[in-house]
Amino acid sequence: EETLGKVLDRSKDLLGLIEGVLEITQLSVEKPKVEIKEFHLADLLNELRLDYDVSLNKKLTLVWDFPSDLPTMKTDSEKVRHILQNLINNAIKFTELGQVVITALYFPKTRKVEFKVADTGIGIQKELIPVIFEKFRQGDSSERRLYGGTGLGLYIVKKLTDFLGGEIEVESEPGRGSTFTV
Repeated sequence: EETLGKVLDRSKDLLGLIEGVLEITQLSVEKPKVEIKEFHLADLLNELRLDYDVSLNKKLTLVWDFPSDLPTMKTDSEKVRHILQNLINNAIKFTELGQVVITALYFPKTRKVEFKVADTGIGIQKELIPVIFEKFRQGDSSERRLYGGTGLGLYIVKKLTDFLGGEIEVESEPGRGSTFTV
């Protein structure tokens, strides 16, 4: 049973790598099609919340902080969802204990929406922040690193954010966590 569990874990890692490589190949070769539609932002966030409404097998709390009266947005909702999923998945992966807070705010004067995914995880060393959005880059790229993954998630987040005309910023402190703002 333990061996089968390891095989399943490695198979999931391999599938994630293949999917990531296919996605970055598409992003590198052609500009992705942006399907602009109007959608309710609160509905998207509530759907995302349901996706994460499972036991994480960690001492970790997910906090969803957004007003129920968020406006409708006119952009590619699937790309926004993908950006948020990658950021949330990373926050969960790198946080064993504490919380991950997902926030959405609307600024009527500028007509901009801001998403934040903040965690109390391991954090990122300051000198590594400039390279974490590169392909196949991770804070710890050693063979013996504690956390799996391919180093493609943040690259994809950055590319999709750029394609949608957004910006992404990172604040982090080792041992205290990270906050990604889109």
